[in-house]
Amino acid sequence: MQNSPLTSKEMRVIELNAQWLGIELGMLMQQAGREVARVIEMNTDLDKKDVTILCGGGGNGGDGMVAARYLHEAGARVEVFLVGSIENISSPDTSFNWAILENLYGIQIAELETEKAVKSCKAILDADIVIDAILGFGLKSKLREPILTAVKMFNKSEATKYSVDVPTGIDSDTGVVHGAAVQADATITLHAPKPGLLKAKECVGDLFVVAIGIPPEAEHICGPGDLYLFNRPRRPDSHKGDSGHVLVLGGSDLYSGAPALTGMAALRTGADLVSIIAPDPVVSAIRSYSPNLMVRSLGTQILLPECVNHVLDVVKGIDVVALGPGLGLDPLTSSAAITIAQDVVELGKRLVIDADGLKSITGSGLTLDPEKCVLTPHLGELSILMDQASGTTLALDERVELSMKAATTYNSVILLKGGVDVVTHPDGRYKLNHTGVPAMTVGGTGDVLTGIVAALLARGEDAFHAAAAAAFVSGLAGEFAHDELGDHILATDCIDMIPEAME
Repeated sequence: MQNSPLTSKEMRVIELNAQWLGIELGMLMQQAGREVARVIEMNTDLDKKDVTILCGGGGNGGDGMVAARYLHEAGARVEVFLVGSIENISSPDTSFNWAILENLYGIQIAELETEKAVKSCKAILDADIVIDAILGFGLKSKLREPILTAVKMFNKSEATKYSVDVPTGIDSDTGVVHGAAVQADATITLHAPKPGLLKAKECVGDLFVVAIGIPPEAEHICGPGDLYLFNRPRRPDSHKGDSGHVLVLGGSDLYSGAPALTGMAALRTGADLVSIIAPDPVVSAIRSYSPNLMVRSLGTQILLPECVNHVLDVVKGIDVVALGPGLGLDPLTSSAAITIAQDVVELGKRLVIDADGLKSITGSGLTLDPEKCVLTPHLGELSILMDQASGTTLALDERVELSMKAATTYNSVILLKGGVDVVTHPDGRYKLNHTGVPAMTVGGTGDVLTGIVAALLARGEDAFHAAAAAAFVSGLAGEFAHDELGDHILATDCIDMIPEAME
């Protein structure tokens, strides 16, 4: 349980990451229902009191069904009404708890499938306590029947009124009322306050925040919850480019593989288009890696300040720039890279900087944007960025601390690569990624990670979650490649496993 508000998106991330840790949603539902009942018991003598619970077909309804059992155990006369039909229950855990209620002769249950059925439900008006467990967080549209009538009937009752998690009808993120909303005397919210509850106090009443068994690790690991934000199905009317156009700026007179690996990883992660701008000597080599990459030449032997305007003309038509793979460390290249990075940010584009790009910006005073920018150093590169000798290893807490300082210094999300990846934000948030295998020390896997970050940044979500999801996917892809090939994996093997990791 925490005191700072969490949006519906953040709560979903945490729930799914808790599942990754082995804590099933059904376990959280049992704890949530118990805590709802405990708060009501704490405030009311329940012996022989009439309690009516209105439940929806989602997880919120399941919480109410669990609470019904504990209130029944405490001596209340409990009736549970499903607002809708059994066929429309959307949560398997809610179905499970409804089936339990069907076995308990001491709790009366019924379906309210229509507006007329709701209006004829006298138990709502006659109860001593009514509980709203119809809809939880995430509501974004106006209430439909029979829920709308259920809310109106609920508000007419003279009983003491409780809501579970969020009063039905309230947007949990904004506090906006979608047509009508429950006006509760008290709201028992789960795990953390929701921002909308603090803006709709007339509907919330007294606010109780209860723990439901989500461990702190669920907020601090990179997991399926972070990936969920980027893994939603594409719209049927999607067009080329809707899922992002990534520009890779890299390569030098010596290095061609790094930008190609970054581009291929971005495509495998789901970017619609990948363009690569590279120095003339390596353009043909990069083109040979795949016909799916759109490769153009800088017209020079290396990136030079005279190339900046040409690059920025291209940047205007893309979504994300991946700067640095194989770029080289010529002082003129570094000067051009700093200018391009600053201009990319000023244009409002998204940016990931890796490898030689990181060394280029060291000590530059570059001001980035933590909502749109990610730096992806390993420990050696981070030490250079911070002008701090760190040796070859640091304890995890020291790596988190150094990464946090870098996030503040560069005003950017930092994805520190290592045995445990560290993702930090200047506002103090951090996540740890535990996926991956030692065999991923093979050359090129960092370039693959850069491509994954770039493709996820193109989806429009914030950079912190993009970096967390990318670290998770990259490590998982490496694990799958290792399952097949052992310690003999290549960076390209990891690219091939990205789709499986994202599933």
